[in-house]
Amino acid sequence: MLAHAPIRLDGSLNEWSLDDRIDRGVLPTGYTLSGTSDTANFYLALTSATAIGANTTVWLNTDRNAATGYQVFGFAGGAEYNVNIAADGTASLYSGAAGQTLVAANLQIGRSTDGKTLEIQIPKSAIGSPQAIDVIADVNDSVFLPGSYSDRPFTVFGDSGIVPDAGKRVAIVYSETTAKNYFSETAYGQLFMAAQSQVTQAGLPFDILTEKDLTSLTTLAKYDTIVFPSFRNVDAAQASLITNTLEQATKQFGIGLVAAGEFMTNAADNSALPGDSYARMKLLFDATRVGGGFPADVTVKATDGGVGVFDNFAQGEVVRDYKGVGWTAITSVSGQGATIATETVGGQTYAAALATQTGGRNVIFSSEAVMADSNLLWQAVDYATNGNGISVGLQMTREKAIVAARNDMDQSQYRDEVNPANDAAGIYDKMLPILDQWKKDYGFVGSYYVNVGNNPAVEETTDWAVSGAYYKKLLDMGNELGTHSYTHPADTNLLTPTQVAFEFGQSKAVIEAEMSKILGRAFTITGAAVPGAPEGIVTSQEILKYVDYLSGGYSGVGAGYPGAIGFIPVKSAVGPELIVNGSFEQAPVAANAWRINGNGQVAGWTGSRDGIEVWNNGFMGVKPTAGLNVVEVDAMNGALTQAVATEAGKTYTLSFDYAGRPGALPSSTFEVVWNGNVIATVAPTGSTMTAKSLTVTGTGGNDTVQFRAVAGDTDNFGALLDNVSLKSLVNGTSFNQVYIAPNTSFDFTLVGFQGKTAEQAAAAWATEWNQLTAKAEVPVVVWPWHDYGPTLWDTDNTGQPSRYSLAMFTDWISRAAAAGSEFVTLADLAERTAAIAKSTLTTSVVGNVVTATVGSGDAGRFALDVDGQGSKVIQKVAGWYAYDDQKVFLPTTGGTFTITLGTTADDVTHITDLPMRSELKTVTGDGRSLNFSLVGEGKVTVDLAASGTDWTTITGATVASRVGDVVTLDVGANGTHDVGITYVANVAPVLTSNGGRANVALSIAENGTAVTTIAASDANLAQGDRVHYALGGGADADRFSIDATTGVLKFIAAPDFEAPLDRGGDNVYDVTVLAIDERGASVAQALAVRVADVAGVTLKASIYGGTLNGTGENDNLSATLLKATLNGLGGNDMLTGAAGEDTLNGGDGNDVLVGLGNADRLTGGAGNDIFRLTSTRDSGESKGTRDVITDFQQGQDRIDLSMIDANASLRAPGDQAFTLMPGVGGKFTTAAQLRYSYVMIDRVEHTMIEGTTDTGSGAEFSLALVGHFNLTPSDFML
Repeated sequence: MLAHAPIRLDGSLNEWSLDDRIDRGVLPTGYTLSGTSDTANFYLALTSATAIGANTTVWLNTDRNAATGYQVFGFAGGAEYNVNIAADGTASLYSGAAGQTLVAANLQIGRSTDGKTLEIQIPKSAIGSPQAIDVIADVNDSVFLPGSYSDRPFTVFGDSGIVPDAGKRVAIVYSETTAKNYFSETAYGQLFMAAQSQVTQAGLPFDILTEKDLTSLTTLAKYDTIVFPSFRNVDAAQASLITNTLEQATKQFGIGLVAAGEFMTNAADNSALPGDSYARMKLLFDATRVGGGFPADVTVKATDGGVGVFDNFAQGEVVRDYKGVGWTAITSVSGQGATIATETVGGQTYAAALATQTGGRNVIFSSEAVMADSNLLWQAVDYATNGNGISVGLQMTREKAIVAARNDMDQSQYRDEVNPANDAAGIYDKMLPILDQWKKDYGFVGSYYVNVGNNPAVEETTDWAVSGAYYKKLLDMGNELGTHSYTHPADTNLLTPTQVAFEFGQSKAVIEAEMSKILGRAFTITGAAVPGAPEGIVTSQEILKYVDYLSGGYSGVGAGYPGAIGFIPVKSAVGPELIVNGSFEQAPVAANAWRINGNGQVAGWTGSRDGIEVWNNGFMGVKPTAGLNVVEVDAMNGALTQAVATEAGKTYTLSFDYAGRPGALPSSTFEVVWNGNVIATVAPTGSTMTAKSLTVTGTGGNDTVQFRAVAGDTDNFGALLDNVSLKSLVNGTSFNQVYIAPNTSFDFTLVGFQGKTAEQAAAAWATEWNQLTAKAEVPVVVWPWHDYGPTLWDTDNTGQPSRYSLAMFTDWISRAAAAGSEFVTLADLAERTAAIAKSTLTTSVVGNVVTATVGSGDAGRFALDVDGQGSKVIQKVAGWYAYDDQKVFLPTTGGTFTITLGTTADDVTHITDLPMRSELKTVTGDGRSLNFSLVGEGKVTVDLAASGTDWTTITGATVASRVGDVVTLDVGANGTHDVGITYVANVAPVLTSNGGRANVALSIAENGTAVTTIAASDANLAQGDRVHYALGGGADADRFSIDATTGVLKFIAAPDFEAPLDRGGDNVYDVTVLAIDERGASVAQALAVRVADVAGVTLKASIYGGTLNGTGENDNLSATLLKATLNGLGGNDMLTGAAGEDTLNGGDGNDVLVGLGNADRLTGGAGNDIFRLTSTRDSGESKGTRDVITDFQQGQDRIDLSMIDANASLRAPGDQAFTLMPGVGGKFTTAAQLRYSYVMIDRVEHTMIEGTTDTGSGAEFSLALVGHFNLTPSDFML
């Protein structure tokens, strides 16, 4: 309760606020009445249209019971005291009639100068220090406040001394009185659970209150908002007390109220409450009913109302259209309430929802359907609790929606369909690959509920050797296994309690026992799915005696309320298990064997005599009913005992399963002992386990339960014991078990019952999805389907194609995945539902900083969701590094989180996405390095802080991908994973080549390009660093190239010692090389590469010919006899042929090529080459003897004929030179003449050179040049 400014009693009312008004706005014009209090006094402030004078009386009902105290005019007020104004203007306190018996004279008052305002101080001690007082008044005995004393009085509240809880918390009221008068208790239960689901969507923890709790102001002060799913009926004897308490709670603590329909208008017998039956609705909600009817078509639309309750709807957006329904209309009594939804009926529009303020922020809906059908309630609760602006809620998923898929495995009890004859594929041979693909594609998991079957004669039974293997695969994939019943009864509402115990209790026990054997560990079922027709709430409650949670029939618009997921009211509920190790699984014993264990070896139990004898896994044919083990109680072992902590006077059920040892005698009888008193003597009559229950009463201390062999029992033949349990019975209604109703249609309903095609059914599912998720904060969708659907199984062996399709199921899952859903099992959903309700949440908002504290022991799959922040995102979370733009991912134990909002997220290393279903255990970091632990499987996305030149090291996960600073980590298979991300400083590469020296002198031979290979190591290679190489400068760097990857350094062109090209001209080439890493760090090495001279070679081919290769120098190569190939390569080479048909290739340099005998092929290559004939016999006239020059370069190459005497006549002594005849193709006329012509040889034009040394007309030698040349004497050495 906020402190009020001190009252000054000066008649000015400046320190009074509008919140102090207690007159509800119902007084005549010019009149107001306000009230407040402090620790010592009540204060009243009255304003009047006229001066307030003598005989003005204020009547005070201090016990707030109108039936006691003075009755004004004989029927009103019930006043214990009154304040009366005397003729002299003083005010005194009296009891009895007006001014009758003086209690306190001359009260402190303040009066305005015009006398129209009067302030009165009333000492609390003078009137018994009540918590509140009801007030009626008259001014000058002429104006009455309220106008009719039959109306509800005005109330001013005192300081209760109660400090409201600082946390954010909602109360949801279960009205048993209303439930009994609702059109069905089942429907009321569905509405009640739908309200819980909507409050969860609002991100708020909650408690469930009953009508009795509404009389305690201390209880109500714990909450920010109280939700009444429906509170039409109330115990008439409690109506006033509840009303007064609610009024004080709302007025003093600002608690918001949210309700639907008529509020506290009718008694437990459904009769209207006396007087104005809508008075409580008017008082607490400023609302009343103004119309209604049945049937009608109703269109509900959202409207602004100026308060922002349904701000995710557009103005006038249709919420839902109803056909042929009942309806109710409401209005604000004061006219101050805002209409936030309308309903149009027959062309007339009414208010369907109002936002009012009578203390806290309220929302009231015209009907339960308007409230519950269309995701309106969570928004109303959010508004009532948080108002507008920035807030933060606790959500039970990090994703955008939760999907719990429920598979009813109807065919599981038919052995011949699971394992058909002739090795045909059974139904689960077809189903498991589908599930595996869905898991890979979408991360899909679900819950699978199996039947056992109880008629082997017609194949209605389970072959556990076959089915168990399929069920194990389901569990290995992360799915849940539950019971669908023993025999799949068509209508569970018709079952007796004994039949329910068999169908659900016994099926659970059998499945657990058989699967424990298959898995080699204790296996426990937590949930059941109801088969057949939808069950009523009484049946649900009966089934819940045997499982922790229950999934029942469909609940949705027109058939209950969507989202009936929450705590179901259970009468005579079962409390928590008190026995430790009641199935004896925590005991050392070999498989299919027995062992006597000493004290301390069987957890929870103490043995006598020789110890505790444990049997494992059906030893001697006895099947355990829970897990894998049983114990034997015989004379040698004597007894086993356990101490349990109980509550004094509380009733408990002690249950156990027993059997006689196979072949046992009557001496297997044993006694059940409670606190030393025998409460039962049990004599097994066979070796099949039998269940037994006893009732015991706790003493409040450590009571003992004992099972002991009777006197005379033998060592060899004892009783077998299993599944010992001790639980309390809670009288009345409790709320500790979760019920989960599917809110989408069953596949069978759409196809098998309604006759839709697969395509039509898929469309119906799509519509349901859109309606369930529209305007939701975090919708929870429960999707029921059957094993025979996606497998297209012929359930009736008709041979006809299935009317289902695999696509309708895959499309459903794909749609949910695309919407950002988290796929969970129903057991997981039940656990989260319970955990979030039990959590605590405290928040504060200062500017852009939100601080939230979450108290929980199971929040590792939850998130804090920031709302109302507009375009802002989570900029940072102090000391915490797991969040996305609007959600903070919580660890298991919760904690305190300081969230700063901004335009962009700070550049710190933080988790931005976690795998579905994973539980975040811990997160530590410093903004760069990060460590986290989670339980689960799949991929984690981390946004890394900009690393600069640093590297990241990741342990505990593999890198699936990295895009910039966003890395996706795969933690692997389901389990506990500890992941670390650290930053490592970048280190420059270290050169290892050439001794790693900074300056290196190298020497290489000329004519080659290879220099050296640069190599470097790098300390960051393990982090993904790579080294590449580059030229870093040097005077002669332009003469080199380096391979960036291999580091191979080369000359671009081979250096020639005889023709140095280095800048210094001294055959020393200077170059600097660099080894550079991915971050740009480098190391340099300066190389001085000296080029050494290389002498040419003189080589002679063998007489058999072959190929000779020269060097880059001036080589001398010659043939010998047979055909040879001479390659001069670089340098100025001398190539000399011989008698064979030789091939001479000069290569680079200025080469001399001498063909000698026979037809040689001469190629000069680069440089100024000389083609030499030493004799007219070197190159003959025929093609077979003529030399061919392939690449004559006119102006560069020359043909040397100078060694031939051009005139062989004896009359011409000496060495004569040839003369080139002018023109083309001339005739020889004398010796020493040369001519040329053009001929085609092998279709290629050649220039033919011919010469003569005598006076005849014929040529004595010839030489062919490839190509067309106009030769001149300068082309020859004549």
